[in-house]
Amino acid sequence: MLSDNAHIEGLFPEASQNWDLDRLYADLQAVSGKEIKPFEKACLRGLLCRYRPGQLAFKLSWTSGALRVELNKGLYRSLEAIAGQPTNTLRWEKVPEWLEAKSYKVQRQTLHDLKSNFLTQANISANSADWGEAPNIQAFYGRTEELNKLEQWIVGDRCHLLAVCGMGGIGKTALMVKLVENIYTQFDYFIWRSLRSAQPTAQLLSDLLQFLDGSAQTGCSISDVIELLRQKRCLVVLDDFEATLQDGELVGAYRQGCEGYAEFLQRVGAERHQSSLILISREQPKEISMNQGEDQLIRYYKVNGLQRQGAVELLRARGFTGSENGLEALVQQYRGNPSALRIVAGTIQELFNGNVSEFLKQTALALGDVLRTLLYQQFERLSKLEKDILYWLAIKHRPVSLATLRSQISLQSSGSELIDALESLRWRSLIEKVTEQGEVMFLLEPVVLKYVNRKFVEEVSKEIVAIATQQNLKSIDLLQSHIIVEDLAPDSIRAMQIRLVLKPIKDKLAKAIDQNNLELESLREKLASGQPLSLPEGTNYTEANLALIGLWW
Repeated sequence: MLSDNAHIEGLFPEASQNWDLDRLYADLQAVSGKEIKPFEKACLRGLLCRYRPGQLAFKLSWTSGALRVELNKGLYRSLEAIAGQPTNTLRWEKVPEWLEAKSYKVQRQTLHDLKSNFLTQANISANSADWGEAPNIQAFYGRTEELNKLEQWIVGDRCHLLAVCGMGGIGKTALMVKLVENIYTQFDYFIWRSLRSAQPTAQLLSDLLQFLDGSAQTGCSISDVIELLRQKRCLVVLDDFEATLQDGELVGAYRQGCEGYAEFLQRVGAERHQSSLILISREQPKEISMNQGEDQLIRYYKVNGLQRQGAVELLRARGFTGSENGLEALVQQYRGNPSALRIVAGTIQELFNGNVSEFLKQTALALGDVLRTLLYQQFERLSKLEKDILYWLAIKHRPVSLATLRSQISLQSSGSELIDALESLRWRSLIEKVTEQGEVMFLLEPVVLKYVNRKFVEEVSKEIVAIATQQNLKSIDLLQSHIIVEDLAPDSIRAMQIRLVLKPIKDKLAKAIDQNNLELESLREKLASGQPLSLPEGTNYTEANLALIGLWW
């Protein structure tokens, strides 16, 4: 097992709000004839909350394949039995539907009453604290200075609005759970909510009003909630805030139904009250970026990887002594990213017998299914220009100036859009900014670089396959907009571009030619006899790329 039972039992607590879990566990045990395992209970709760199997694997620190095998052997078959469905017909997205049809879903009010009774018996006021979907964090490493700083901001400086941002898997939610555990008793009311389902503004306002005032009403306004924040000292935490923001655009545009969050944040940050709102997000909302500052009641904190001490503590918990050769280099290579370190620690233990130095001799940076899933989710939210910028930074493998990017990216207007896109990527925590000889430069950290490079090769390979099957150039995009190997790059960078980009693309071409029973020479002639290439000076790399790949003269 890669996750201890205490951690597993704290996963997906929100399922208890709508489902009769005790009866469900008992019935599953009855049909299987054996005790349901803690990880199966956690997976069931996650499925009821509509988490995908890949996300469940991440939460459990398992590989996707291993978890799928275990679920197919046990839980999935038991679910089919109690739902009265044929064997081997279960699809994960059908689980809530099947179980609701069998009356395992209960009314929210009934569960609220059960929860209130339990809290009363435990001498805890159900009216003052609602942890909602907050995870139960058992293992937490380092970040003492960060906790102290954030506590000072909320308790000492009495900030109205705090945005805690960072890339997926960096540890934002865990950090906030620990912070809130330290400070929530200093507030009259505390409530934690996840917005991963892109909860409309009106629905959240109604939820907050019901909790803070006990009034279940529809049509409540932002002013109603602000008034309660004035009357009572409240701590409100909204996790997964990026779900309210629109995909495929620069940071700042809200999804339909979520537009009211902009006004809500503006008023919470600007008006007089005695409460604090904390946002946890992969992306920094514009309402924060435009108004935050150390001298303001609106603050922004970017969560980075663990410092050395915290990272070593994490690795010790994964079976290392802390004195292995290469441990500091390992932490630096992954920039202290806790999710990445957990994944790579397992790889080192299983494949290299715990020998860190031997692992570091490998040229490939290990990502693992979980981290790839997180990066995929974040990458797919980007606009086309943001993706183009990331591809260029990955190709170059070194810090790049704004002037260089502007000279190599084909822009639709004067170039201000490039600045907007770079700023948006910084708000999404996907690029880093450094200064070299007085000039601002942009680059990718190794984990993001690895993912984007692989994504670029994958997308260009699709274009190569299309060229081979269609025998024309109608489907090219990245081959036109991005150079594969730079003529003027340092020799070490060119060698890296050839090995990591050009070679796998050429291998894909060879495979496509073989599968389609083509000859390279005849394919070249077919392409050359087609529509002549239109090559605007400095903005089109098609001819150079095709020559590198071997499809042009």
